[in-house]
Amino acid sequence: MFNYSKRNLIIISFISSIVILVFINYILKNFNENQKKKENFNLIQKTNQIISNTNVNKDEEKNKECEKEQIVKNQYNKNNWRILIPKINLDAPILEGTNKENLRRGVGHFKQTDKWDGNVCLAAHNRGYKYNFFQEIKRLEIGDTIEYHNKKRIRTYSVTWKGKIKETDLSYLRYTNDNKLTLITCAENMPEYRLCIQAYEIKI
Repeated sequence: MFNYSKRNLIIISFISSIVILVFINYILKNFNENQKKKENFNLIQKTNQIISNTNVNKDEEKNKECEKEQIVKNQYNKNNWRILIPKINLDAPILEGTNKENLRRGVGHFKQTDKWDGNVCLAAHNRGYKYNFFQEIKRLEIGDTIEYHNKKRIRTYSVTWKGKIKETDLSYLRYTNDNKLTLITCAENMPEYRLCIQAYEIKI
């Protein structure tokens, strides 16, 4: 009788151990699944927050960009300062200075040159930006006309020279007695050079 009871106890203990192990495994499995769900939820929350912040930042940047562009348009309308080149369908605003901010939004005027008399020098991008106003000036040929507007004054020029100059060559910005328009932009695949076009006033 004693042996039988001992065997039963061993069997019961074994079964109990198995049940306990299964229960513990079940608890641990549920715990791990809940942790993963919690981590995934937190990850989703963080991702959504990042996306939300990114969208807010983009909206803010877009609004700032629109405000800056409106400022340029207001200046453009107020001063009526622009350049027109019929051959390439260009009608672009001109801004004072050739800094990055101005060249992103219009044609830049070299501050060291006059705005009306003598050699008026302008620069603009030709690729890689939202506005590439001088993208097509490479198509200009001798004799093509350019209109320059400053306030209520209009002057028409005729292209007389086209070529490449060294980036460091500032001689083309010098003042001249004759009224001349100088356009400068990057030379394609030639970082040390600039494409330069010069046009003289057509005197009526």
